[in-house]
Amino acid sequence: MYPSLIAERFTLRPLRDADAAAIAAACVDPEIVRWCKSIPLNYTLDNARLFIDYTRVAASNGSELVWAIDYSGVFAGVVTLFDIEEDSAEVGFWMAPQMRGKGILKEALAVMMGFAFDPQGIGLNQLTWTAIEGNTASEKAALAVGFADIRTVPEGTFDRRLPGGEQPRLTARTATMTRAQWAEKGFPV
Repeated sequence: MYPSLIAERFTLRPLRDADAAAIAAACVDPEIVRWCKSIPLNYTLDNARLFIDYTRVAASNGSELVWAIDYSGVFAGVVTLFDIEEDSAEVGFWMAPQMRGKGILKEALAVMMGFAFDPQGIGLNQLTWTAIEGNTASEKAALAVGFADIRTVPEGTFDRRLPGGEQPRLTARTATMTRAQWAEKGFPV
């Protein structure tokens, strides 16, 4: 199991079975449906339960770590490190609609990224952020935690939600950050 990360306004913790209803409610939000390419269309409570189970398996094999943003007992969203390799990972995140605009996401990403870069945490040397082009909220969050040199990549990501195995390539916005760049921006390592 991976640790909970405690901040002043929230705790980042592994998902719990009790989060299923809140996850299912959030994952039918039009903005999440539009921009989160890994969330199935017509999301249900069963999808949420399967996702929670998946996070446990992924954590045990080291491929992905998903934290719930627990805002004084209220499920606020998730931050995740996925495609974890020896020295790198990709960051992902989404916020429940009622929790947006409170500045929680920037803080949650900073806590998670600090843990990812910290040699006493995971000790990664590089993180990548990628979003579907046009997702200005995601890009704003990435910029807020120090991702810079964002570039456009035609066919840089794919939409995994479509049935029948179709995976059309979508234009993406992406950036990488190294541990050294994180430290230069004044974030703790």
